[in-house]
Amino acid sequence: MNSKERILAVYNREKRNTLDRVPSHVQYVAPEFISKYADYFSNTYDQNLFNQYFGAPFALGFDSIFAPIPSSIKFRSLQIELKGGETIRIGVNGQSIRAKTTYYEGGYVNSLEILNQMKDKLKFVDKKREIQYVLNNYEKIEKHIYPIVMVGGIFDRTWQAMGMTEFSKHFRKKTELYKKLISFYAEIMNNDIRGLIEATDYSERIINILDDVAYRGRTMISPTQWEQDFMPYYKDVTDIISSAGMIPQVHTDGDPTDLIPYFQKAGFRGLQGWEGGADPFFINEHFPEFVVLGFGDVSHILPYGTEAQIKAHAQQLMDALKENRHFIIGPSTIIYEKIPLKNIQIFMKTIKNFGKYY
Repeated sequence: MNSKERILAVYNREKRNTLDRVPSHVQYVAPEFISKYADYFSNTYDQNLFNQYFGAPFALGFDSIFAPIPSSIKFRSLQIELKGGETIRIGVNGQSIRAKTTYYEGGYVNSLEILNQMKDKLKFVDKKREIQYVLNNYEKIEKHIYPIVMVGGIFDRTWQAMGMTEFSKHFRKKTELYKKLISFYAEIMNNDIRGLIEATDYSERIINILDDVAYRGRTMISPTQWEQDFMPYYKDVTDIISSAGMIPQVHTDGDPTDLIPYFQKAGFRGLQGWEGGADPFFINEHFPEFVVLGFGDVSHILPYGTEAQIKAHAQQLMDALKENRHFIIGPSTIIYEKIPLKNIQIFMKTIKNFGKYY
């Protein structure tokens, strides 16, 4: 089987029985990791076929990777005034566009006035030609490494746009700003999904929605609250995806176990992540039809484990999840520079040896 066939078979009950081995997936390989091992990667893939983003994970042996698509929105930065008189410009994510701003520093959408100004700056645009160009390039490599296209979600966009402290206040009170900001990002997500679908030939494709909703060991929001505040928007968009003959999937960091029944109810077919202490045996027993991507420990085993520990970890995941044929193994998050190349090679060799179906 080629990579595309292997990945898509996991989502099809009949085709699962034709799988030759457990497929593999990675979110992406960090540029710092690639630079660190530049000599290794220099001769491991055809640079006329792959750019670095896809070439590195292909060289490492992965079957699939998350892949970006052009957004069908246009947003002019908005200037706002802070307390004390300082002015800054914010992007559609509600965060400062200053170069010194770090990821998760905190957002600035703390009033309906700012949100309304953001709405005025937002335009939905036709990116069909640009999306088709990107998808055509993905189709050239999908037999070698399958691009799972990704679109931003709602929850983490909302809290990041406010900043966690401000978000917590509005979340508890269920303010008008909280509700309208959720609707704002849901509309952007919905528009990007529609733009993607309209640019395709309605062929089978996995669409992954990125939305971190969990910490290590627990969810960031109670399942019932997620069901009430966010699921209606996700149900609408998964219906759109499924009606187009495509496969809706979600990503989150952390341990999402308590939310899985709600993700299924919302129409998601699988989840990528599982980094925060989720039990693979529990997941396999209770959600045998829900596709599981990831579970490889990037906090301890892959960066610091011995060869024996890495092999044992991969074998345990296979013992837990292989037989139901709903498992796509890989690191729970990205491959970053602190993970030794040799450890990834041990992990990949082990999963290919122990992931075979007979």
